[in-house]
Amino acid sequence: MEWQISNATLVEAGAVRKTAGLHISDGTIIDELEAGEELADLLNVNLHGMPVFPGWINGHDSLLASFHVFKGQQHPYRNWLAWDNELKSSDLFKRRMLLDTRDLYLLGAYRNLLSGVTLAVDHIPHFVRDPFVSELPISILPDFGISHSICSYSLDWGEGPRREYERAAGNDLPYITHIAEGFDSESIHSLRQLDAQGGLGEYTVLVHGLALSEHDLDRIAEAQASVVWCPASNQYIYGRTTPIAAMLQRGINVCLGSDAAMYGSESLLTDIRAACAFLNEQNVTESVTDTVLAMITENARRAFRLSENRHSLRAGSIADLTVVRPPESPVDTDTILNQIGWKDIYLVVRNGIPVFGDVELEKLFTTMGVSVERIFVEGTERIVATGLRGLLERVNDALGENAGFSFLPVNP
Repeated sequence: MEWQISNATLVEAGAVRKTAGLHISDGTIIDELEAGEELADLLNVNLHGMPVFPGWINGHDSLLASFHVFKGQQHPYRNWLAWDNELKSSDLFKRRMLLDTRDLYLLGAYRNLLSGVTLAVDHIPHFVRDPFVSELPISILPDFGISHSICSYSLDWGEGPRREYERAAGNDLPYITHIAEGFDSESIHSLRQLDAQGGLGEYTVLVHGLALSEHDLDRIAEAQASVVWCPASNQYIYGRTTPIAAMLQRGINVCLGSDAAMYGSESLLTDIRAACAFLNEQNVTESVTDTVLAMITENARRAFRLSENRHSLRAGSIADLTVVRPPESPVDTDTILNQIGWKDIYLVVRNGIPVFGDVELEKLFTTMGVSVERIFVEGTERIVATGLRGLLERVNDALGENAGFSFLPVNP
């Protein structure tokens, strides 16, 4: 299917903002159109200056844990195990277990979609996620080396850091593990253990890193490893977060993640706002918008070894797009991410096909053969590719009540 976007503000990290359009065909950006240019006899979406971003990447999630946020009693937690033990012994966890695994995955996928995400990293062994990936309205990182964490109480994921890292490096894949997620001795020394076990290098993606030392940060920078920062869930569970300023000062490649819905962040939008607030307060970067935007696009593309034609607005790129309608005009692209919320997501395009958007875009969806249903997101009418209504009905039936998830603020 061939179509075009006109009069958009193209926004990429570090690039000059410009008014232009995009010519899209068969899921690919064919060309950039000049300001005011419209191709004849081609379906056109005039954005009237709205910003178009490369599709956003959620660098860390656990779709299986897509349920109400858990309100524990031992905050701040000493490490992830203390949190996990309390969570899994709770009545809330028992209620989550009433839901089908497929539906939990769909809940997590829609949570991401409605927040502008086109690709999420579901950090869990492949045999758990693989049965559901093809049904989801977003893309999931398909393959990577994996450990849960580097400690004696780690979950038994993968075949050990050295073998997982070597397999990843040999296939140009990321190797992903939680690191330093806590303040006990094992968490504090986990980066050194990972290094000693042969799991630290340019293919390594480290999630959280709460207890990383200055020496650890130097070693991460030297190894050219990447880090995923989850500011909202870190603060919710541990009362503090990653030493992000020190990371940025060392030039470490940092991505942004939401973590699971149960862990304190409504969606990636929450973490975008949290990251902007933190960086504005710390004053460690010239452009907070560029820094945060890079975390959810080009930094993540690099960390997760995605091809150069992904999550970019350049000609030849896969047409994964996130379009935002800011609450104020004219558009201020330098501050647009600071207060971004559910109502601001105007259109999400995956592989050149619209999957979520404003109701006024219904012609785009139907012309492209996308079956849609109307929903209300925080009271604002939207359309989404068919499936969400049925999902919510199944979930409500299983729970025996209207679930009313804060991470999916939808009314049919």
